[in-house]
Parts: sequence; structure tokens; C-alpha cells
Amino acid sequence: MILFTGPTGSGKTSTLYALLQSVIQDGSYQTITLEDPIEKDLSDILQVQINEKAGITYQAGLKAALRHDPDIIMVGEIRDDYTAQFAFEASLTGHLVLSTLHAKNAQGTIGRLLEMGLKAGDLEQSLIGIASLQLLPLHFANKAQGRAAIMETLDGDDLQRIILQYNKAFRPLAKSFNHLRKKAYAYGYISNEEIQKKWSE
Repeated sequence: MILFTGPTGSGKTSTLYALLQSVIQDGSYQTITLEDPIEKDLSDILQVQINEKAGITYQAGLKAALRHDPDIIMVGEIRDDYTAQFAFEASLTGHLVLSTLHAKNAQGTIGRLLEMGLKAGDLEQSLIGIASLQLLPLHFANKAQGRAAIMETLDGDDLQRIILQYNKAFRPLAKSFNHLRKKAYAYGYISNEEIQKKWSE
């Protein structure tokens, strides 16, 4: 499983679509998406629109999708404990699961998943990586010039270490959001005000 996290409007879904399109181009994979709503039409994959009133929930969609034994399942968003459990079960049976989740940062994602009732052992066996996104306003010549994303990633040994030691003291990520904002300021991409803001870490 690969998760994209961050606040609303930070680019999680756009990044998720970009990854999905890249993976599909590299090979012929049977892919099913479960979305609410479908934000971008993609060719050569089955996209399912979630409709709670009609009984087409994430849970029902996941059950139906698993019967087709797809290579990749994209879940638009993990919103509750049941969807989290089912998505992780799908990943533990060999399906690549891509999804989004609301969390403050990459490390905080582990805490959110544990709060949803998932076991550290399941996270250790199934999570490939977490990418947490934040948008920063760009400044050139003291004028705002749009926005750009910074991405805090967690994978490999760092991911395993944090899963196993989440409730214990652990050192922060080397490339945390705080580090990335300071780097953007040093290169002149953002203003000092952005550094002074109290971002939730």
C-alpha cells in the first residue's frame, strides 16, 4: 500500500492520479478505482463511482473489486475504520493499493492508522510508503507567484522504525516539512512569514 496524506487541497488526489497513470503506462495491469467523486476520467481502467444512497459504499465496492482479482486498487480516500481494515487486507493479499488519508504529516499517518484499529504488524507487512503533501505560496521579487508543493516521504527503514516505535520516543525525519520549508526559504522560493508560521508537525 502507498498512501498520500495532507490537508484538503494539498494535491493528494492529483499526485495519486499521476502515480496511477505512470504505473499503468509501464505495464498492462488490471486496475479498479473506487472514488467519490471520480475527479478524472482515465482510459483502460474500471472506475467505480461511490454512491452511498444506492448502496455502493467503499466497503461494497472493495468486496466486488476483489472478486475480479485486480493488480491495482485505488481507493479515493480512507475515511473510516472499516475501509482502512478492508484496504489493508486487500494489500496483504498481494494487491497494490493506492489511497489518500487526512493526516498532519507522514509520521502522523501511522498514528491515524493505529487509531483506526490496524495492527503495527499489518502496517509493517503492507505499507510501502507514505507521501505527505503541503502547499506553500511561492514568492519572487517579494511578490506571490502561485503555489508549489513540498512532500515529506516515509519509506524503507525509516518507515519500519517508526511503525515499530510509534508510541516510544523517536527522532524526527531528516527531511521533515520544517526542514523543507527552511530549504525553500534559503533558495528564495518562500517568504520569511511562511517559516514563522506555526505549522502542525
